[in-house]
Amino acid sequence: MSFEYQAPEEEHEPQQTAEEYLAAQKSSIRKKAWWAVGIGGFVVIVHIGWLLLFSMVGAEPDFSVLFRSIFFILGLFGLAAGIYGLYYARSLKLSDLTPSVEAIEFARRSEATTPYFTMILIGSIVAVFVAQMMTGLEASVDAAGFVKVRFIEGEYWRLLTGGALHGGLLHIYFNSQALYGFGSLMEFLSNRAHVAIVFLLAVIGGGILSLIFMPDGTSVGASGGIMGLIGYMAIYAYRRKAQLPPDFLKSMLINVGFIAAFGIIAYQLVDNFAHIGGFLVGAVYAFIQVPRDLAKDPRETSSVINTLGIIAVAVYIAEAVFAIFRITGRA
Repeated sequence: MSFEYQAPEEEHEPQQTAEEYLAAQKSSIRKKAWWAVGIGGFVVIVHIGWLLLFSMVGAEPDFSVLFRSIFFILGLFGLAAGIYGLYYARSLKLSDLTPSVEAIEFARRSEATTPYFTMILIGSIVAVFVAQMMTGLEASVDAAGFVKVRFIEGEYWRLLTGGALHGGLLHIYFNSQALYGFGSLMEFLSNRAHVAIVFLLAVIGGGILSLIFMPDGTSVGASGGIMGLIGYMAIYAYRRKAQLPPDFLKSMLINVGFIAAFGIIAYQLVDNFAHIGGFLVGAVYAFIQVPRDLAKDPRETSSVINTLGIIAVAVYIAEAVFAIFRITGRA
């Protein structure tokens, strides 16, 4: 008996056309946008409804209370981001999703980057926050926060330690998320030495500007340093836009716009001068450091810059350790 062997037909997955890919991306963006609209809108409505409920029992409605609630502000921005997402999905074009050959090659060469310095910075502020939780937030801020009156009296170290403390769980959560996002992006596209240098200089620059315009206040948080990274990446995105995804610069500008709007609305909760000072430091550093010539690799650094980056990381670790000693009463 004989038989003829027939090889099974290979199953090929149907390839997605450009139009189908664009439609899938729009659908994904719309889903996320509707979630943002729903959650943000719910939070906003609950806050307004709660305030109106108090007015129904005879209390005078004070709408300024809303802008002192971080949850209301986050809900408002979630709602705004969702609405923008719906608009963005509608106007999205295939060219917005198509990277240049230079962008693909640039990304390929950066794939092996691990954001070590960013993780060290985050680890430092988390360690300080653990000490804060053990001692108490109010007492820890008094011990090591950027209390400007005491800085003027001679406690100059507070300019640095204030950038390692935070005012609560939400504060450190959002700062850690932002620091990891922008720090790892900067290590990916530039060099980890620049991350450490910019972050430390931006903490100092933001603190100085805050001191000039708000000499009687108290500031805590790493947001001045984070704004330095954002300022750096905004200039980087402008100068190297040919080597980056098509929508990268636009995304950076949207981030800057949202942060600025958040600072204006939540001015009672946010140290806007620390943000502005940090952003300017990062932007100026990028103007000096990021080469205009696209043939030059912005990741390449000299031994001097690498050494300064290590020193900057060491200084931030030292200030975090000193802050912990101050908080726990050992210094």
